[in-house]
Amino acid sequence: MTRQSGLGRGLSALIPGSATTEKETSEDEERFAWLPLSEVVANPLQPRTRFDDKKQQQLVESVRTHGVLQPILVRLAPFGYEVIAGERRLRAAQEAGLTQIPALVRQVDDQGSFEQAVVENLQRDDLNAIEEAQAFSRLMEEFGFTQQEVADRVGKGRPTVANALRLLHLRPTQQEMVRQGQISAGHGRALLGIDDQEAQNTLAQRIIDEELSVRQTEKLVNDLNDHEIVRPTSEKPHVLRDAGVLEVERVLSDRLATKVAVSTKGGRGRIVVTFADNDDLSRLFNLINGENSF
Repeated sequence: MTRQSGLGRGLSALIPGSATTEKETSEDEERFAWLPLSEVVANPLQPRTRFDDKKQQQLVESVRTHGVLQPILVRLAPFGYEVIAGERRLRAAQEAGLTQIPALVRQVDDQGSFEQAVVENLQRDDLNAIEEAQAFSRLMEEFGFTQQEVADRVGKGRPTVANALRLLHLRPTQQEMVRQGQISAGHGRALLGIDDQEAQNTLAQRIIDEELSVRQTEKLVNDLNDHEIVRPTSEKPHVLRDAGVLEVERVLSDRLATKVAVSTKGGRGRIVVTFADNDDLSRLFNLINGENSF
């Protein structure tokens, strides 16, 4: 059976340099086949951890009526075949009672399988912000990618990858809010501007209850940071911070895509720049040193 060339071009073009062109790909490297569902299993490296039940049921009904119209992408495994891309279609076919599924069988290692799974989900906008950040982190931790290499592989700018990774510094409660769509990634990054856990939890709940925008949240974060945290036993009054200093913090935070704190006393002061890891430190160094590393 002839392979669907349009699909082949789309999948092979997802990751620049990671796959050969259609003319260069031999039958041994990629082939079309109808596979028994009993021999196909989900991808343990799948970056997507949640599936929308309503959308999945709609897909099941479509598959039950029309069949699986777009082949899934799989690789050979010791026990049969493992999905690289198309797990929703696999689940739908199983639930619809099918016995076979169309597939492209490709030779690929663990790294290639995970990369292509990440990109396929990103292209379909199927990953929530936390899943996306975790996928980027796994590419770096498990396969030794730098932030720039991750950005190149998934077709995004390095600042976008760096901003996504910052969400992993949120506390688990706030990460779950982002994962569930209760607050956006922008809200999550704004919350990172608060160090006090109780204040962060309180503001996160306000975002949900009052449907605050990201800009409104950022303003509240700045308002909270306008005053030093006063302990119950302290007799010190609230100290207002200079508006100009706050503006410097905001501009530097936006420019460097990370948290920046500016403190002054007696005409002197210091700037504290937060970085996530050594790769993020390298990114900041290049920015501050005037190198365009993007």
